[in-house]
Formats: sequence, C-alpha cells, structure tokens
Amino acid sequence: MPNLRLAPALLLALALSACAGRTDLPAATGRVLPTVAGRTPTAFADRAAARCAFTRVGGTVTATLEDAAWLRFEGDPQVVASQHRAYFEYGYTTFEVELRSSDFANPTAETFVLEDSAGARLTGSPVSYEGSQVLVDDRYFAAFTLSFPHVLTGDTAWIRLTRASDGSSVEWRFEAEPEIVPAPAPVR
Repeated sequence: MPNLRLAPALLLALALSACAGRTDLPAATGRVLPTVAGRTPTAFADRAAARCAFTRVGGTVTATLEDAAWLRFEGDPQVVASQHRAYFEYGYTTFEVELRSSDFANPTAETFVLEDSAGARLTGSPVSYEGSQVLVDDRYFAAFTLSFPHVLTGDTAWIRLTRASDGSSVEWRFEAEPEIVPAPAPVR
C-alpha cells in the first residue's frame, strides 16, 4: 500500500523542483511570453528553467501554465501531445495546479476563476485530483490539471487564476520586456 503521507509531499517537491537552484519561490505574478500562433516559443536552456518561468505561487496555490516552451522538454512529441490534449489539441488554457493549505481541499467541489486582459471570466473545477487525507508538514496537499476553453492570443496582455474559496491568486503578464532606449548624448 502506498504511503499517503509521502505522495503529496513528493508531488509538491517535483513541481517546485522546476525552480531548483533559485533562492526564492516563484512570485504570484510575473512576466513571461507564452507560445501563441505566429510566435516562436521562448528558448530556454532546459526543462527546469522553462517550467519555472511559467510557475507562480500565491497563497495556497502553486500553478504552472502549460506552454510548448517547457513541454517540449518532456520527451517524445507525440506522447507529450497525448498527455496534454487540452493544450495541444484544443488550444485550451491549461494549468498544473497544487494546493497546500491547513484546511482539507477537495478541488473537484471548488470553483476556480480564469480572467484575462480582454475581460474574459471563466469558472471551472478539475474532474479529479490526487491529494492527502492527512496533514503533511501541517498542510493538506492536492494536485490536479485545470483546463479552460480559453485560447491565449498575441493580444492577451495577462491572465489570472484565482481559487474562489480563499482568494489565492496567481497571474501571468505577457508583455514583452520593455525596450531600453539609451538617452541621447548631451550636446556641448
């Protein structure tokens, strides 16, 4: 019989291992360029760096936005596409989510809200989840995939995912890094 006390801790450790070597956890908000039609995926050195760029932590929520920039490191493209069908086949906005809270979490009975810069507001819940029924490090864990029938486009400036039950929220901003134009040399 599997050890239920270790499984959730292992899930969280694997998710946060994407950010190994960093002295800080990913922020609740941050800038990244997603792969959208007409845009070449951002180049990253490896899976860990790519996945970390798409991971956000806010309150009880740790979420990684699925994107070709890090999924391409997962292995055989056909296998990866079959494992991430909502993202690849339907173009849905999809997250790998983990909850860590002092209250027992049943994500299938909760509401999650996706909002974007164009005014879209969708609600959803996962179909299933893996989690702990006992406290591990004074926290309950739940891990699941959450997909919304929402397509990211080049015009999307940001998206936000919120756990309605406690207001925990994470956000991805998609603006390109601002170009720094040097000041003109003084005229003498």
